[in-house]
Parts: sequence; structure tokens; C-alpha cells
Amino acid sequence: MSRIRNGHVLKLADGSFFIEEAPYRTEVLEEAEIYYKYFDLMEAQGRANMRTGLESTMQRVSFTITLVSEPPAI
Repeated sequence: MSRIRNGHVLKLADGSFFIEEAPYRTEVLEEAEIYYKYFDLMEAQGRANMRTGLESTMQRVSFTITLVSEPPAI
């Protein structure tokens, strides 16, 4: 069974994405920090600016979560 999930990432002015641990940015979208609540996103935007010195924009992302059942033990 699959579900589509939505969240937001912060895209920095240099085109990279914000992550919460040093070096605080990544070029790979799949490694970006995902935020689900607007308040968390707003706080993260302040941290992104403080830690990287770059402005950031909010980018909405959608992804699919698929639950895969483990095969029965033999």
C-alpha cells in the first residue's frame, strides 16, 4: 500500500538544500531536511540563514511512502 506525503525543504540561495547538521547544506534533494509543520519550517529558515549566511526559500516536496510487508519466515 502506498501513500503520498507532502512536506517542505529549504532551498538555499546557492541552489543547495538545508540540513540540520554541519556542513548545513547538501546538493542532493533526497538528503535535505523535510519539515511538516509551518512553525518548524519558519524556525529552520532562521537557523539556515544563521548557519550558512545564505537566504533560503521554502520548496514544497511530495513523495510516496510504500509499506512493504516482510515475507513470512520459513
